[in-house]
Amino acid sequence: MTEAGFHIVWIPLQERFYRVAYYILEDRADALDAVQDLYMKLWKIRDSLDLVRNPGAYGALLMRNLCIDRIRKLTPSGELPDDLPGKEPPDEELIRKESLGSLLRAMDTLPDSQRKLMRLHVLQGRSYDEIAAETGLSPLNIRVQISLARKKLKSHEVH
Repeated sequence: MTEAGFHIVWIPLQERFYRVAYYILEDRADALDAVQDLYMKLWKIRDSLDLVRNPGAYGALLMRNLCIDRIRKLTPSGELPDDLPGKEPPDEELIRKESLGSLLRAMDTLPDSQRKLMRLHVLQGRSYDEIAAETGLSPLNIRVQISLARKKLKSHEVH
């Protein structure tokens, strides 16, 4: 990725990354330092950033991991506190994984077109405009199809 491409894609996401860092670290200075660390890391791996399909999600995940590493370094045992935002107790994590598995099985009952749109929007975090560019469908049609798919999934939940 060129320097210009880096500035076009990654720099506008700075505020989003700061919000993630501040949510986890709960300190303005630490959050700003974490964002700076993130951009240093991104710059070091800039040659592979062209492969990233969703820079916002990818950067937010990296930011979260950097914040967790910072917290680990500050605690004597290296363990994370139980009340860390985004850290789930094992039983809740298991429930979430089972729910995700159930959702994916329910999505398999959808028509192929709706299933594809749901995967792109919900699981990959793509915007309606990004999906429209990829599929050739209008953003309005995509919204309608995703809405219909959600209604089917909700009715599947009840049965």
